[in-house]
Amino acid sequence: MKLLDSVLDTLGLESKRVTLKWISASEGRKFAETASSFTEEIKKLGPSPMTRDV
Repeated sequence: MKLLDSVLDTLGLESKRVTLKWISASEGRKFAETASSFTEEIKKLGPSPMTRDV
């Protein structure tokens, strides 16, 4: 993850755009909560700086 953070920084992307969570297949609720939380965080960051209008 440290290396990935460095690569993202080099590309001009916030490291908050990537997350890693270990969740068991039996933890459906935890998965749903994590996905919802991450989705909200991404929405707060706005559009990716890697996209551009064509």
